[in-house]
Order: sequence, then structure tokens, then C-alpha cells
Amino acid sequence: MEATLNGARIHYERTGEGMPVVFLHAGVADSRMWEPQVAEFAKHFDVIRPDMRGFGKSDLPPAPWSPRADLLALMNELELKPVHLIGCSMGGALALDFALDHPERVSKLVLVDSGPSGQPDRPEHSSLFDEVEAADKAGDHVALNQAEMHLWLDGPYRPKGYVRQELRELFLDMNGANMDNDWSSAPIEHLDPPAFGRLSEVSAPTLVIVGDKDLQPLLENADLLASSIRGARKAVIHDAAHLPSLEHPEEFNRIVLDFLLR
Repeated sequence: MEATLNGARIHYERTGEGMPVVFLHAGVADSRMWEPQVAEFAKHFDVIRPDMRGFGKSDLPPAPWSPRADLLALMNELELKPVHLIGCSMGGALALDFALDHPERVSKLVLVDSGPSGQPDRPEHSSLFDEVEAADKAGDHVALNQAEMHLWLDGPYRPKGYVRQELRELFLDMNGANMDNDWSSAPIEHLDPPAFGRLSEVSAPTLVIVGDKDLQPLLENADLLASSIRGARKAVIHDAAHLPSLEHPEEFNRIVLDFLLR
């Protein structure tokens, strides 16, 4: 399905009936990362999975844009009132920003391996990104895709090739398709002030999920979110890196459905 929102053609998938649940993907993926969730969640919910602008099958016009405005426009286009928002990584940061900007439109919030916008850099973790940055600087997209797969899919603390082949192929296809975008021509309008420092303002019941083999700064983010958002719960998925919903879908689905349906 497609809708033209704020001057961009946005692709989304929709399945099921009931209370709407919007899944927001990570920056190394697109809406296909949520495929293992669709069948189970559609038994209970109206499941909506957009490709964010510039990802998957959605356009990236050369103009300034706001991820929050795109999400709001999609919800208005589909006549969704309050929704449950589930976001991973970049998608989690968007879900958090949106919950601060439009609290009346969010029922429950699930933040997966995410962090708040506006968070200061932590140079003590910079070496984790050395291989990715070297491939990026060399302009080698094949090497960059492989390096990002190890960092985000395997996780830096597990061997290269650890995650099963079908997920490796999916990751390379999703992430590789996002690499040719000219992001400099489409600057993002960020939440001001950002979510960092405003976590106590979040009013939606919140579940924080993290894979225990994700990058150390993401593990620290999970603790920050869980301790700073009033009443937030934290769940750790073991032997999972940055995309636990793909690595351990049955456990992920059980944890999230329990939170949403209670």
C-alpha cells in the first residue's frame, strides 16, 4: 500500500484488525524486519508497518523533512487515533520523539535496542565503529554492508557469521538498498528540545527491550530509558544483538504481546 505524505510517496503494509500497532524499523533495515511479528500480532491488532522515508520502497525527495510529521500524517491518513508504537533503534528513537510530541496519539510504547534523540556522543565506545567507518571512508559499499552486518546483526561480541544465513541475506538486502540515498539533500528536522533530558515527560506505559549481545552503549541506553521513564519495564533477550525480533521472534512476540494485551 502507498500514500503520499508531506510530498513523499510512503509504502506501508497493513494486516489484521483491532487496536492499531505501528512498527517502526531500524536504520539498517526496512519494514521487512518485522515479518516474523505480523501473523501473531495480526490475531489481536491492526498491524501497520511503514517504510520510513528513504528506506525500503518509500521515496526520499530532496527537501527537509520531519520523521514525526510523516508518522503523524500516516496516522491521520489511516484515521488512527491512539496507537501502540513499537520501534527498533532509529525507529525506537522516532517512537520516543513522537510520544513526547503527540502524547495523546500514543497508547503504549515499546522501545527495542534504542536510545533517546540528542544523546551526547560517548567516545569511549568509538572503537566499536572502526571497521564500519573505514569501509565508509573507502566508499566500499560491499565492505560497509558486511561490516554493518557484523556490528548490528551478529553483534561485536560474537563471531562473524554467528547469525543464521537466512537473516544474513535479509540484512544485506535491506541495508544494502539504503546505502545509495543522498541524505545530505534531505535534512531531517529534529525534535527540539530532544528526548534526552526529557524522559520523565513520557506518559505512555513503556516497555524497553534489549539484546544482551548488542553494543555496550545500547545496553547502557536500555538502563537509562528504563530508569528515567516513569513506570517503564525492561526485558533482556539473551543471545541476541541489535535485532532481537528477527533472532528470537517467538520470545520477542511473547514479551511484547504480554505487555500490550495486559
